[in-house]
This record gives sequence, C-alpha cells and structure tokens, in this order.
Amino acid sequence: MTKDEAILEMRFCGVNENDINIIINGFKQKNISPQYLDNELEKLGYERLFHFEYDDDIDESYQSLSHSKKHISDD
Repeated sequence: MTKDEAILEMRFCGVNENDINIIINGFKQKNISPQYLDNELEKLGYERLFHFEYDDDIDESYQSLSHSKKHISDD
C-alpha cells in the first residue's frame, strides 16, 4: 500500500495525526507493508488495523491481549 493510502486509512480509523506522522516519517520507501503499519501502531498502543490484509485467521492470543491495547474510540 502507498503512504497516501496508509495515511487515509489510519485517519479514517481515528489514529491521532501525530502518531500517523511518527509512523509515516519512520518509513522511507514509497510503499508500506500492512505488517509494518500494524507493528508500529502496536508500539504506540493501538490495535492492529491492517491484519485482515495479511492474516485471515485472528490469533486467539492476540484476542486475549486486545483488552490492553488502546482502542481507537478511547481517544
């Protein structure tokens, strides 16, 4: 996915603009992998947003940890 697509998707999902800038500015290539985006979002305390693009099965261990993640609606 392109940086522009990633930015739009994160904005649509309610990710803080400063956090979007941190994630995007840390990536120098034109295209960004969904895994990279999810890893960076989790580092900032957000839920994974892009896992559906690379993982058809949601890991049960992830579900048990999701209560400790920052939910987009929490902001």
